[in-house]
Amino acid sequence: MKKRLLKYYKIYEQIYENPSIQLYQITKRTGISRSTVSRYLMEMYENAILKGPMAFLKPSSTDQRYASFCVFDDPLSVYQGLSGFPRVVSRTLCSGRWNVTIICESLLNFSVLKGFRQCVVQGAKGMTHLPKVPFLDWDAALDTIYGTVSTPQVQSTLYEKIPTIPWKPDEWILYHRFKYNTRMQAVSILKACNIRYEQYQRWNRQLPTYTSIRSAFYPHGIDRYFFLDFLFESQYHRQLASILGSLPATSIFFSVDRYLLGRIPILNKKEKDDLFTLIFHLGEKGYFSNFYQSMVISTSQQV
Repeated sequence: MKKRLLKYYKIYEQIYENPSIQLYQITKRTGISRSTVSRYLMEMYENAILKGPMAFLKPSSTDQRYASFCVFDDPLSVYQGLSGFPRVVSRTLCSGRWNVTIICESLLNFSVLKGFRQCVVQGAKGMTHLPKVPFLDWDAALDTIYGTVSTPQVQSTLYEKIPTIPWKPDEWILYHRFKYNTRMQAVSILKACNIRYEQYQRWNRQLPTYTSIRSAFYPHGIDRYFFLDFLFESQYHRQLASILGSLPATSIFFSVDRYLLGRIPILNKKEKDDLFTLIFHLGEKGYFSNFYQSMVISTSQQV
């Protein structure tokens, strides 16, 4: 299994770097036979080891999203009640400093909902960022991180805004059909949507201009992990994402004003203890001034 996992990782690396890479190119660059690449890719998707490539919209004047980290008396009812709610893109049920995360297409007033207590943080959401997983071994990742961490110098954020996303209705249909996996076979989808292949090709070529296309890698299968969400009050968002994103499964990050959301997967109590020790070490180094934390219970879709 260890040898197979190394081959899984090599395939993930190639897709992360080039989301549209062809199987024969993966074979050429990894030395893994084409039939094995095809079989392993199927296994990785079936076992939720590989997710995506996913297309995350870049913030723009025509598509700005907002993130709210709220506390409710009955968070489960709110989480369930927001299903299908207009302009709500995704929602997460949590346990901790806040208990419902809501991402919307406009800034909504959640104080009108029953049982609302407060929004811990609320603001314009930056583009979702998935760093490349550089290690498969937890202890090796930690040793490297501790050996390279230094006091941050240059302030940074993950919030970058583009002028506009000039898609027409058909192109938005294509985005919503392919956003969770841009490598899906297109023919049947295009036929169902009555969209010509040439139109799809033009849209696909322009996709990196308006989105960030990234794959996620969970060596043990995503269902084996539990996820901890952190809101760091920080001036060094890129540095924090780079460090915490070096752990051996894909973490998710985005900026909300002066805060950085980090969703970090762990397998067990040892990893949880190690993670908090690392975070306190980063605090001592000046990477953030304060943080809030919650554990993910359920989430509706990608952030």
